[in-house]
Amino acid sequence: MTKGEKLKRRRLEEIEGEIWPLLLSCLEECAQGRWGLFGQNDRLDGDHRYWHWPEADRLKELALEIESLRLEFGQPNRLAQRFLHYRSLRGSNVPGEPKLAFTFLDEIRAA
Repeated sequence: MTKGEKLKRRRLEEIEGEIWPLLLSCLEECAQGRWGLFGQNDRLDGDHRYWHWPEADRLKELALEIESLRLEFGQPNRLAQRFLHYRSLRGSNVPGEPKLAFTFLDEIRAA
């Protein structure tokens, strides 16, 4: 393993350790009615004046970075993948963000 790979693995361990508690706290808050975690209203509020949520933004950044690093190692991270999947859902038949958060929390608890 090269020095670069070791550094990437260390970074991956750091951010995977950071994402878990942040995801749970954001999901709990979203399930209680806060919008902005899954980006369903991003097109309506491009400036983030109404749905600004720094922790949700950080969570998205972490998930994307984990996904990118995991692709290099060929080992997916199910948690990051599921979060990004929920963020990608759009359409008139998709439940609102609080319901999505509740569903995702149920998924995590069942695993």
